[in-house]
Amino acid sequence: MNFAPTHMFYLTSLRCNERCTKCSHWKVREHPEMVDAELVVDAVRSVTSAKEFCIVGGEALVYRDRVLAILRGIADVPVRTTVVTNGVPCTSGFVDEVRSLNIHFVFSIDTLDAERWRWVRGTNSMDKVFRNLEYIRSTLRPEQLSIQSVLAEETRDDVAAVGRWCGERGIYHSVQRYVQGGFDGSWTPLSTPALSSRKVTDDVGPCMAADRNLSIMPDGSVYTCFQQTLIPNSAKPIGKLGERPVSEMLRSEYTEAVLRRMRSCALPCKVLRCNQ
Repeated sequence: MNFAPTHMFYLTSLRCNERCTKCSHWKVREHPEMVDAELVVDAVRSVTSAKEFCIVGGEALVYRDRVLAILRGIADVPVRTTVVTNGVPCTSGFVDEVRSLNIHFVFSIDTLDAERWRWVRGTNSMDKVFRNLEYIRSTLRPEQLSIQSVLAEETRDDVAAVGRWCGERGIYHSVQRYVQGGFDGSWTPLSTPALSSRKVTDDVGPCMAADRNLSIMPDGSVYTCFQQTLIPNSAKPIGKLGERPVSEMLRSEYTEAVLRRMRSCALPCKVLRCNQ
């Protein structure tokens, strides 16, 4: 077996500074164990096949110093790092510290209406987010910024408006479809058979995470995709940082068995952006 993942992900924590109705991650106050940033750096450096490294949360920048340490530790590694953020802690000061790195910011924006924003986010953070967004637009290259929206029954019109707004400004806009098992919020998945059933119809296509993704959890546990535990007989991680070299994880018999199951996986989470 020669598992050579090209897309790595690191979930810093489920902690978040917003109170979005689309998810319940912000209810997690703290994780009992947090992996050392140095071990994450070592993991990224050791996977020479990696082309993309994505840092996510919760809100990834709740742990601003941790993220900075990781970004600096892999500054000479030929991977593009994406930081997915709600935009509140992505201040001009933080941007200035990382502007010389191979970095891309994804801002999560689901509506342009101030009243709807308060319902979506649970806070009045809209002005702050757009100030930070405009600073990135004025400071970094256009290809270093994109906006992602979550599409649910409640946000059809909002997401369409965000898409038009981005198009007028030359900002790349991606759409993440809401899946109850992936967000655990109070929104409603689109009422199509592909998204409302436990299985996804063939027209969605295969899960792209198979043979591609490698995901690090807050405690350093390593999985293929973040949803690996939902796959039958795949509940345990393929390893844990600090306990076993990543190279050994990639070539284990258990990892190969998980990958075989992933190649035919048809769970609803295949529509999540990290699995496309």
